[in-house]
Amino acid sequence: MVKSIGILGIGQAGGNIAEIAASMGFQAALINTNQRDGTVNTRVEKKYFVPGYSGAGQDRSIGLKAVNENYRELIDFIKKSFKNIKLLLVAFSTDGGTGSGMSPLLMDILLDQLPGVNIGAIAVVPDRNALAGNRINAAACLEEISRIESLSSVFLVDNDQLRKLNPQSSKHQIYLSSNHQVIEAINNVLQVTRKSSFFGNFDETDLMNILGTRGVTIISSTTITDAKTTADVSNKIQQSWVNSIFCPVESTGVIRAGLIYEGPESMAKLINVPSIFERVGEPLELFEGTYISESDPTITTVLAGLAF
Repeated sequence: MVKSIGILGIGQAGGNIAEIAASMGFQAALINTNQRDGTVNTRVEKKYFVPGYSGAGQDRSIGLKAVNENYRELIDFIKKSFKNIKLLLVAFSTDGGTGSGMSPLLMDILLDQLPGVNIGAIAVVPDRNALAGNRINAAACLEEISRIESLSSVFLVDNDQLRKLNPQSSKHQIYLSSNHQVIEAINNVLQVTRKSSFFGNFDETDLMNILGTRGVTIISSTTITDAKTTADVSNKIQQSWVNSIFCPVESTGVIRAGLIYEGPESMAKLINVPSIFERVGEPLELFEGTYISESDPTITTVLAGLAF
């Protein structure tokens, strides 16, 4: 079955995310200014290397120039690469040159050029110990993204979330693991939309409603096996927002949310919506799905419309 979400990787970090997406059955493509970076992504069949460039060397203006000079070819490549998708997520690192420089303008152009397809982002933010130049790039990139009016969900990937848990891991291990977790999180909620339930389905329309929301989005899951009270369940869910691979939720104001429960019926009674959303504010719209099974009780939440 064709997945309704496509992943377009821009630059090296984006190409690596597209590689994992392709291995999980997503339609994926990549764009780079440096052919050498892109050739390592063997699972991504559709690639476009911007002619006349050999990388952007952390310089965002080079990425920007590459879009301005080649946007017709870029749009043409993207239209040919993705068929029958409802959401295109553009994946890139905010702190480099190619991804950070190209992506905001490219997403803005795509909003006009791909009617009927929502455009969102998977944006990797720099580590806490990144150099000043990288942090400046990231701040400028995020500022540009936050100004794009019709943009859908933006997932902010925070590698430091993994570093907290695995301080001994190498940079490569952290990046690989975090890219996997991001695509797995998106894939898991997509797979839920294919399940059926007597207790209320979370279907693809619900998911696309949530992911079509402008602002920052996070997806997180937690098992509630040892929870005894509704407060335990709410605490575990709130803790999962702090520990997910995405930037921790620090502000209130969720516009749309999804709440998916999988597990035995006995634990489902401990879910109390007002207490779950106490800290971040109740969403304007909540889409729920309940799937009774003998598996470990797990709650997955999707929060959309958070402030940049």
